Formats: sequence, structure tokens, C-alpha cells
Amino acid sequence: MDKENIFYYQKELDYLHKSKETILEFYPKLAPFLDKNSKDPDVERIIENLAILTSKIHKELDENIPYIAQSLINILSPNYTNSLPSLCLQEFAFEKNAKENKILIPKSSILKTKPVDKIECEFKTTYDVYLYPLEIEEVFLNNEKKYHSMDIKLKINKENTKLSDLNLERINLYLGDEVYISTTLLLYIHLYLQELSIILENNEEIKLNPYHIKTMGFNSNESVIKYNDLGFEAFSLLREYFFIPQKFNFIGIENLNVLNNISDLSFTLRFKFLKALPKECIPKAHMFSLAVSPIINIFEKSAEPIINNHTKDAYKIFIDRTHEDAYELIEVIQVKAHSNIGEVKMLKNYNSFERFSSQNKDNFYYISSKSDSKNNSFKEISFFTDNENFIETISINALCSNKNLPLKLKIADINHLKDFKNIKTKNITLASALREVKVDGSLLYKLVALLSFNYQSLLSKDSFLAILNTYSFMDDKENKSICELLEKAIINIKAKTIYSSYHLNKRGTLCIIDIDDSCFYSLGDVYRLGLVLSRFFGSFTSINSFFKLKIKCLKSEDIFTYPIVSGNKELM
Repeated sequence: MDKENIFYYQKELDYLHKSKETILEFYPKLAPFLDKNSKDPDVERIIENLAILTSKIHKELDENIPYIAQSLINILSPNYTNSLPSLCLQEFAFEKNAKENKILIPKSSILKTKPVDKIECEFKTTYDVYLYPLEIEEVFLNNEKKYHSMDIKLKINKENTKLSDLNLERINLYLGDEVYISTTLLLYIHLYLQELSIILENNEEIKLNPYHIKTMGFNSNESVIKYNDLGFEAFSLLREYFFIPQKFNFIGIENLNVLNNISDLSFTLRFKFLKALPKECIPKAHMFSLAVSPIINIFEKSAEPIINNHTKDAYKIFIDRTHEDAYELIEVIQVKAHSNIGEVKMLKNYNSFERFSSQNKDNFYYISSKSDSKNNSFKEISFFTDNENFIETISINALCSNKNLPLKLKIADINHLKDFKNIKTKNITLASALREVKVDGSLLYKLVALLSFNYQSLLSKDSFLAILNTYSFMDDKENKSICELLEKAIINIKAKTIYSSYHLNKRGTLCIIDIDDSCFYSLGDVYRLGLVLSRFFGSFTSINSFFKLKIKCLKSEDIFTYPIVSGNKELM
């Protein structure tokens, strides 16, 4: 009996001895045999044998329940146990000899890195990037009695080029990664903006509707992490807030085609606010950027072929056996089987076993996550088919990442944009580590949280914090500190029914969150959290209903009211 078995045996034996008094309450006739002073060898032997049996059962349960829970979670939310790949921010600019005046770099554009251990890591962009030969020259703050403003002066950095040559359409302005300044500007631009205008070189002013300023990062098509299953896509917002909050430090400025007939070489964006920026908020030109996008280390790749002779319950999936530390399987996209029956070649697709979609299918596969003795995670695939008489060659197309290789990258090491010329690019932040869901006993409780989840259950502090923990990586120190901060800062969550007569009478929910804002870097940090929570809660609102969030800051006594989010979920 090894040490682990001895531990379980001693634990069960101790429990049985402590349970003697309870047994005697129901079976007093056994008192002579179970009395503390009784040393009947036959009784002791029976108790010891029972302890051996129950210890083996206990050990098996501890080893297998996490995997059973994981299997059920994968049916409820197939993406839940997927690892979270490396994330960072990428900046783009024209080369000096570029002839183009405008290029749209679409989301999902591919980026390559300098070789790391002879492997080029691959990333994808998340936002569309509108690239112009523009740069931010200066940023001015102006505080007068009538108004308080911030001027951002932009100039063309290409010779013999005018504004009319750029075909300006939209600018995605990145507010920087300095927490206090970027979040404060986010707050003032969205909540305290009185007027937005363009100042030309001759001081002529062109007013823009503040409506043309858009938030970024909250729509499903702007998500870094894709949750396409069973309505759980909203939880990607939480994970993005935990691991790449800079993703929300963007504003989109539209309707810039008013400059297409202007022959100036520069212009100024003027933001007029209802009140002055805090004294500590001093934005500088180098903090901003006009062409930045979050990127994620994810790409499609074929796994090594598997010979399925139907003699194993599961087969380990290898992306590249010669570089196991360079690739992590995130999600299986497609599984195909090739077999020869005489001179006839057969090709068939295996379908994913998800929920009830496999009931009418003859061939399907199932993916499970495992860990080896060194605690390295890997994935196994199991096949279920109505014909096991033929050996099959399995081809797997998967979404992969480069594990933790991106941690070895420095600033500007992600420097090649595929399929584009005359564009230089670099990462302006360090890549984050790969995050993995830990397969242990706590998965069972997370399963219960998923099963009991509903819209109303979120609208209380305890339930909401439980959901936060469910969709976070609690063994990650950075993530754990954010969860602890939110647990401390959120004092109360309450909700009530309200009605709106805008267009049609609608019944909706007003959620009021009391927050201790002293726990945050700034009021802007609180406001950014509210933007995330407003979209998060609102995504579960049913059709013909709406959600409205209000945050009360207890220390500063500020109240933030967020735009109404209309529901789009079908009623069950």
C-alpha cells in the first residue's frame, strides 16, 4: 500500500471509529462489540477491511469526479475549459516609402514574431485598424470659465499629402495604458462631453455630433475571446476585463469624411467637457495612438494524424511531437477519417459530441482534457462509430496557441504583418501568459454554478461574485487580486423593475451597484468597470425588455448612469 492509499485508509478508519457512537444510537445491541474498551479482533478486522474498501472508493471519486464534472461542463459550455492564449497590444504605421494614403487592416489579420526557440509565434488582430499617414503632434488642456477642453492636434507625416488625399472615414483613438489617465479620459469623453469639434489651420471650427464617438470592445464581433456556445459569449467580457482591460481604452470617432475636401496638412480634435479634468490627469501626445489593436496568440493548424484501430478508449492529440512545448491545442474545429475498404477509399466526418446534437449521428468524437505526472495539460480524443471493422487515419484541424513561448518576446518582437506591404508594426505591451482552467475538485462546484445560472441570480452580490469566480482563473495571482478587489469594492447590488415609454412601453430592470471607489485607481476605473458590467448584464435581457445600470460611488458620491441596453435573448 503506497503513501496515498495509506492516507485514504487512515482517513476512513478514523471516520469509522468516530462513527461508532452514531451507529450505537440506531443499533444498541452492537454495544458490546463497538464499545471503546472492546478489542474484539474479529470486529477490528471487519472495520479495517471496510476502511480499505471505502478508502478505494473515496480515492476513485476524488480522481474521477473532476473529469466527470469537466465532461458535463463541456456539454453545457464547450469553450469553458479552453485555455486562454497570450494577449497583448499591437501598433501599426506606414513605412516612409509607402505610396498608400489609407489602408484598412481587417480584424483577424495575421502577425508573425521573431523566432523563439526556432518557432515563429502567430497572432491575430481583434479590431479593424484604419491606417493613415497621421500622427499626434501635441495635446493641450484649456480650462476657462466657459468651458474646459482637451485639444489633440494631428498632422500628416507624409510629404506632398493633404487631408483631402486621405479619404478619412474613421479614427480608432487608443487612450493609452496608463490606468489613471486613460480611464479618466474614457469617463470624461463618454459622460461629461459637451461638444466635439474639428479645428482647421485657419481656426475654422467644424462641429461634430458627440453621437459619432463610439465605445469599442463591447460588441461580440470585437471580442478577443470567442464564446459562440449556448449564450455564454457574454462571459468573454469578464475574462477580457481581467486579463486585457486596455482593450476597452479605445474610442471610435466617425464622420470624419467632412475633411475630405480640406487641403490642410493638420487638424485638431477639440473635446469640450462640462467640468475640468482632475489636476493629476495630464495627457501627453506619446500616450495616444491612432492605429492599435488587441491581438491574441491563436491560429489554425493541423494536428499529427492518428491511426484509429478502435483498440483504445482515447488517443492523445499531438500538434507537433518534436516541439511539444511550442503548441497548445485550444479547440478542435474539424475531424475527418480516411480508410481503405479494398480498392475503395472512404472519407467521413466525425461530428463533435455536444449536448443533444449527436443523437441522430452515427460517427462522433469527444474531447477531454488530461494532465500528466508533471502537471502538463494535454487533450485526448475518443471516437464513437457504428463501424469498427476498418482502421482509420484521422485528420484533425484545430485552433492552437504557442503555449508560453510568447513570454520570451520583448517589446517590438511581434514585427511582421502578413499579406501587407509598406506597413511596420510592433507590440507595445508584453505578451501575457497562457491561462489554463485547473481540473480539480472545484470544477464540480463550478458545474453547479453553471447549472443554477439565470439572469436574476446575477443581480445580487453573493451570486455575482460566485459567477466571477466561476469564470476566472483563481490560481492566477493577478486575476485573484482583481477578484478580491471587486469583492471588497462592491458593497451591494440591488435591482428593481422599471418602465420606459420610449417608442413602445417596455418593462425593464434597473440595477444599482454601490461601490467603494477608494479601492480603484480613479473614478474612471470605476466607470470602465461599469461599461463592462452594463453590457454583461444587458446581454442576458430578453426581447422586448431592457437593462439599465447605475453605479453609486460611496466615497466621492458620484453617480454613473449608463445607456439602456435593449434585450435580444429569446424567451425560454
